[in-house]
Formats: sequence, C-alpha cells, structure tokens
Amino acid sequence: MFPWPLIAGVALLAGAGIVWTQGLHSRRRALVSGGLRIGALFLFVVMLLQPQRRFDEITILKPQLAVVIDTSESMNDPVDAAQTSRAGRAQEWLASPLLKKVRSDFELHFFGFDNHLAELPDEPKELGFQGGSSNLRLAVNQVQERFRGQPLAGILVLSDGLDNSPVTTVSKGAPVYTFELESVFSLKQKGKRVSLGNVDYPARVVVGWDSEIHASITGSGMGGSTVSVELWHDGRKEKEVAVSFNEDEQTRPVAFPVAPDKPGMMQYELRLEDAAADTDSKKYPFVIEAMAPGKRVLYVQNALGFDFKFLRKAIVTDRNLQLNAFVRWGDGRLVNMGERGVPSDAKLELTAAGLSNYSVVMLGDLAVDALTAADYEALKEFVNRGGGLVLLGGRNALASAAIAQTALADISPVKLPAEYVEASATVAITDAGLRHPVFGPLFASIKEFPPLLTANYSSGAAATAEVLMEASSEGRTTPLIALTRFGQGRVVSILTDTIWRWRLAAKSWDAERSPYDTFWTQLMDWLIPKEQEKGNSAKLELFTERANYLMGERPEVRAILRRVDEKEGQPPATLPLALTTPDQKVFQYTMRPALLPMANGKQVPGYRVEVEPNIPGVFTAASLLALPGGNAAGETRFVVAKPPAELTSKPIDRELLKRLAEESGGRFYTLEEAAQWPANIHFKQQQFARMQLADLWNQPLLLGLLFTLLAGDWLCRKSWNLP
Repeated sequence: MFPWPLIAGVALLAGAGIVWTQGLHSRRRALVSGGLRIGALFLFVVMLLQPQRRFDEITILKPQLAVVIDTSESMNDPVDAAQTSRAGRAQEWLASPLLKKVRSDFELHFFGFDNHLAELPDEPKELGFQGGSSNLRLAVNQVQERFRGQPLAGILVLSDGLDNSPVTTVSKGAPVYTFELESVFSLKQKGKRVSLGNVDYPARVVVGWDSEIHASITGSGMGGSTVSVELWHDGRKEKEVAVSFNEDEQTRPVAFPVAPDKPGMMQYELRLEDAAADTDSKKYPFVIEAMAPGKRVLYVQNALGFDFKFLRKAIVTDRNLQLNAFVRWGDGRLVNMGERGVPSDAKLELTAAGLSNYSVVMLGDLAVDALTAADYEALKEFVNRGGGLVLLGGRNALASAAIAQTALADISPVKLPAEYVEASATVAITDAGLRHPVFGPLFASIKEFPPLLTANYSSGAAATAEVLMEASSEGRTTPLIALTRFGQGRVVSILTDTIWRWRLAAKSWDAERSPYDTFWTQLMDWLIPKEQEKGNSAKLELFTERANYLMGERPEVRAILRRVDEKEGQPPATLPLALTTPDQKVFQYTMRPALLPMANGKQVPGYRVEVEPNIPGVFTAASLLALPGGNAAGETRFVVAKPPAELTSKPIDRELLKRLAEESGGRFYTLEEAAQWPANIHFKQQQFARMQLADLWNQPLLLGLLFTLLAGDWLCRKSWNLP
C-alpha cells in the first residue's frame, strides 16, 4: 500500500495534467473528456489505496435429532393380528411427510439397535427387524455419549420397549421422545411352548474322566405333557431323556454324563424334539475340549485364603491343565469347588482308582486327621506309580508331630515335622535351584524376592532330596523348596503358606508372568512331562477367547507359534487361516502378528484375525504352516448361536417407554398424538459469527469500470479527431 501523501500528490498532479492537456475549446467536450478521465483517476486512486470492507459472517447450525429404531425380532411379533405390526408402524413413521418436513429445520441421524447399536443411512428404507434381544437403555446411553457436547435437540425412539439391557438407568443429556407403536388389546390365551433355558457344560474335560452337561427345560402351558431331550455328538444321537411337566408353568432340570475317549474338540448338540419347542431350542450346539490324560491336578486345601485363591488362579490360567479343588469346610467336610469355583456335590476319592485320574496332587495345610492312614498310603502309592505330589506348608499339616507317623514322612523331601514360624523370612535360590527346570535362567537375574511372612523350619533335607531354595529368619535357615524322587514319581515340599507374596514385583524380573505364576507353571511342567513337547517339531496352538458367540459378534481367532529353535530366524509375517462354516463353505483369512492378552493379564506374541460368522452353528478354524523342520498345524472350534428371540407374544412395554421419556425430560406419544412431536421439541437455534474482510480494490467490476472510462475517453477523442 502506498502512503497517503504520495497518493494525494500524484492525484493532484494527474488532475492538473488532465485539465492542462485537454486542448478542447468546446466546454461540453471538455466536461465529457475531463469527467471520464477524472473518473478513471478516481478508480486508479481507489486501487492504490487497496480498501477493504469488514463484516460478520453468520453461520446457522441446525439442531440435530437422533432417530433410534429397534430392529429386534420382537418388532415383527404377531401379537395382535387385527393391527399393523410394530415394525410396520415404524416404517410408516419413517416414510411420513411429517418427517420429510422436519428435515428443513433439523439435521437427522438414524440408528438401529438390537444387541448392538449401528448407524444407518440418512434415509433408511429396508430394515430387516431380524436382530436378537434388544438393549434399549444401553442404545440410548450410547447415543447420548455419541452426541456429547453437540447441539442434540432430542432422541426419538421407535421401540416396543422390551428391553434386555445390562444397564437400568438412562444417561443425562438430550430429552428422549418415545412413541406408541401398538394400540391396547386383549392378549389371547397362551399356547404350548417349551424351550431350553440355561445350558451349563464344562469347557474342558479329561479323557476317561466323567463329567456332566446340565440344562433347564422351561415349559409354558405344558401341564401333563412329556418332551424328549436329546444329546447329539458329531452328528449322531448319543442319549435321550424324557422330561415331564405337571404344571402349566414349570422349569425342569436335565443332565447328561459325558466321558470322552480321545482328546480334541468335541461337537455336541442338545435338541428338543417336540412340536411346541421354539425355533432356537430345536438345536443348541456347543463344543467341549477333551484333554489328554496326564493334565489333571487335584488340590486339597484347609481353607479359603490367599494361598488357595492365588494358587488356584495360577493353575487354571494354564490352558494345558485342568484343576479339581477341594476345601475343608468349617464342619470338617471336604467340599469340591467345581470348575468355576462354585461348590458342588462331587466327593474326594483318595483311592488307587480315584487318584489314577490325576497327574499331580497338591496337599494344602490340612489337619493331619482330615485324612485317614489309608489315604496317606494311597498317596504314597500314587507317587510310587509315577504321580507328582506337592506338600504345602502351614501351621497344621507339616508342623504337626502326627505327620511323622504317616506314610508322607517316608517320601517327604524334608524331615518332618517342621516348626511353623510367623516372621519375615528372606529367600534365596541355591546353585542347584538355578540349574533346575523349576527355576532355571528366568530366576537367575532376581536380586531380591519379596520376603515371606511365614516358614516351616525343618531340621534338614532327606538324603536323596535336592534343595532348590532356602529361607532365613533371625539367624535360622531352612529348606524352603525341596524335591525328591520316589519310585517312578516326584515329591515337592514348599515350606510356607505365604509364597503367594511372589505375585508382588521382584527386582530385575522381566518375564511375562509374575515370579509366582512362572514358578507354578514350570513346576507343573517338571511334574508332568508333556508327551507332545518331546518331539522335534514346531507347535501351533489356535484358540478363541470364548467357545460360544452370538450372531453379530466378530470372534477373534488367535494363534501362538512355538518353534523348537527360536534362533532359526524371524517368525513368519502372517499365518493362513481356513474357516469352515456349518454349511461346509470355506473362507480364507490371513492372521497377522499381535500381542495376545492372556488370562493372567500379560501379553504374549502371536497372531490374530477377526472372522465374520454368517450363520449359526459350529465353525472350525484351521491353520497349516510349512516350516523347515516340518509342518505345524492347529485347529479350534467355536459355536455361533442366534440370539434368543424376543417373540414372547407380549404387548409393548408402555410403562418403560413412558419412564424413559419422563426421566430424560422428553415425552411419550400415543398413536393419536404421534403427529405432535415436532411442535414439542424446543431447541434454541445456534448461530456463530465470524469476522470477514472483503477486498474492494481488486473487484472485477472495478477493473472493468476503469477500462470502460479509459476506453470511453479514447473513443470520444477519436470521434472528435483529436490525438
């Protein structure tokens, strides 16, 4: 931009020049030519000044409306044949002229939900209404969160109100407006209906070991009827049970024993063979993993405490082991805690036949008289025949003088009894311990273990024992972990009941698991040599997070590749995966490297891929990898079930729909009031002002006018025969 004084001087000189050089004797011609030239001069000065105009640009934001549509199967439930279905009314509402009119004032967003919330196109037309049980309140909460901080005027809900949400309240935020999709009617008398309720089965069983599948059969209007429940295995019927109902509304239990004869993934189905059975109960598929013998652990403990809690967790998180735990109750009974830690009626059998089902027995701090002399003799013979026995310390068992009179004293790695002392005790691994597989290189770098709170002080180790770790307190030292061989088996003594403190951080520890979990894993590996790991080939393990999924979920297949020699080079960049569907179609996937979360909270390197089940049934995932030392193969199965249908023949839940509206500051609209909702949505229009600067000097109109004035002056002078 030029300075004002310079521009003013140039303008005065130019003006004087224009007047001086006119050379016109006609006043009219002089005025015309001078006017054109002065106008051009004025425009030229304006362009030199480069003026700008300042103004506010106003942006108007339309308020937003979220339309949430229930797409579950219950929207098609033919509860009353005399009126339009709920799904039909929802479709009519979406196609109404009123909604099209509202688009001029609001920005609309559409969502569909059943188990999950999904965003829909701006103009949803073909809604399937095939979803499983609906999570209404959860969907509303997710929409509230989705628009947090945005101008959301309201949430319009088209649902029958049959809610199965895991939440019971609606988040604060935009008001919720609900609509009646069905007029009031009288319910017809219920017909006969029978369905499968809860199905409980063991995720893993040991070959040759008896287990049970439990289910509940629910009947409605079935008084005096009998239905047949069948158990199918690999496409053939194995067992059949008749269930009788003596009441119209009744739930009856049913159980099927299972005893696999070979390891692997076993595919089962429960079937209800009755005309009154609902669709989802005619076939209920699931899978059970049968594990090879030699992977079952028996744990008998004196009470529920930290030592039981953490030891049980360390064992059950090992996918290669199955734990059967018993705890002594206050009345002296030994109660089985079941596979999921829930008390059951199973009995403890410390006999040759009972113990033959186990590879390792762990005896906690039981009172000596909790077991009989015959039990102790059976345990001794169990070790002699190749079993593993772990003796855990405490104030009762190993500290009692009576323990020295039992058969355990003959096979114990340390001299019994061992005095129980409550005092802080430091621990140290011996040279033998650092060389032993139970500890090995992983423990060599630990500078200091978390101190123990208790220890059983023995007068010494047995002649054939190896002491892997020692404990010291107040000038006294005792073997803490010692082991020995007896016959074909092995015995380990752990002379403390506070070894669970190793779950705390230890200095210089950098392994994936805590020292506590690592110790138990390596101890079990030593006590139970795994036949499949004696070969000289790589191992590929495939698994999923769960054995059962619902349609709409995306199971993640995971793989861990264990190579014989980790120095062979880099692991493969990807793994192939073939997914076989229940209808025998095969889909190919590629598994990519990832850190896999394990049950103990740690992560291990492996591979993963999400798969998309398209139909319900049993899916088989398999991978085959060619390696220099041979092929590695893995396989797993999982079940995809259709979500439980909401075809309950129930009317819409008006009370829930009204409550959702009232709690959020919205409103419930009956069929007669349905057209009133746009008038009841009050939302202040939001405007945003932004200052803008517009240039005036370089406008095309201004430039065109300048050239027009100059051209006009030139044309006039030419027409007057002037130079």
